[in-house]
Amino acid sequence: MGWQDVVAIAAVLAAAGYLASLVWRGVAGGSQAGCGASCGKCSASEPVEVVTIGPAKPSRPDRPPV
Repeated sequence: MGWQDVVAIAAVLAAAGYLASLVWRGVAGGSQAGCGASCGKCSASEPVEVVTIGPAKPSRPDRPPV
């Protein structure tokens, strides 16, 4: 077995280990911090912005929109 075989096997084992760790984290459901973690800390400090979709407001109140 040459050095290229050793490098190829090491790369495959590293990739398999990485995929196994991703699967383990997904199954185990470990604690996650940051956005999307539903911890409630981010939403408490940020105001909620309500957006309404409708016709544009006239730029001058004395003239109706075209």
